[in-house]
Amino acid sequence: MRPAHEVLDDALAQAEAARKRVARGSSKQVSGAEERDNLKAVALTWFKSHRPIVMGEAPHLELQQIDRHFQRVLDATAKSASRATYIATLKNATAALASLRSASLVPPTGVTAQADDDPPDFSSLAADPDMRSILEQRWWECQRCIRADASLAATVMMGGLLEALFVARANTLADKKALFTAKATPKVKATGKVLPLPEWTLRPYIDVGSELGWISRSGKDVAAVLRDYRNYIHPEKQRSHGVSLSVQDARMFWDVTKHLAGQLLAT
Repeated sequence: MRPAHEVLDDALAQAEAARKRVARGSSKQVSGAEERDNLKAVALTWFKSHRPIVMGEAPHLELQQIDRHFQRVLDATAKSASRATYIATLKNATAALASLRSASLVPPTGVTAQADDDPPDFSSLAADPDMRSILEQRWWECQRCIRADASLAATVMMGGLLEALFVARANTLADKKALFTAKATPKVKATGKVLPLPEWTLRPYIDVGSELGWISRSGKDVAAVLRDYRNYIHPEKQRSHGVSLSVQDARMFWDVTKHLAGQLLAT
């Protein structure tokens, strides 16, 4: 597979060429079908061709900013957007790509270029490309923490990633009635009313998710252990319980996280 810096070079050249083509136009709006199709092709080439290679070859690189620029281009092609909008967005994209190309040539400190486990395809849970990018970055960051022997940080990151996947799974439901009528649905003690979804924590997501068949019973049990250890982010709780996490613990929790992610994606 080609190195990341070469792929970023291609993406930069395409974005710059697109910016120059747009700048040569005389109309204030870009309304022609052919011109919009060319711009759409540039954006889609980033998402479908360039980005997957860069992500695989240099997982330590942050791609969200570039994703946002190309997503704006893609969104603009669905309407007669102004020529100035395209020029500014593509200019920002080329600047971000140039910066990332330079960063790709420098090996990441203390981190191997190839991570242990590639992130799964989160498309079924997150239609938004920004959210998919965030989930992928969290996936890599969990592994970087493990390799750096930052076991507590890794466990906290895994808990956050798992909660984000449960939230994403809940958001895929057009009808959320099942969430609010499950036996495990959390309620406000004083009133008995169902707790609003934005106030749910990882605990009710695990319990309700298990009840709805998103994860297995054994998955629920091990997820509860990860949830409890994630809470040792609070120093006083860790001190009072006398808990110390090892890298072996973090690796075990990573296996749990991957297993649960697979179950959520499969349902």
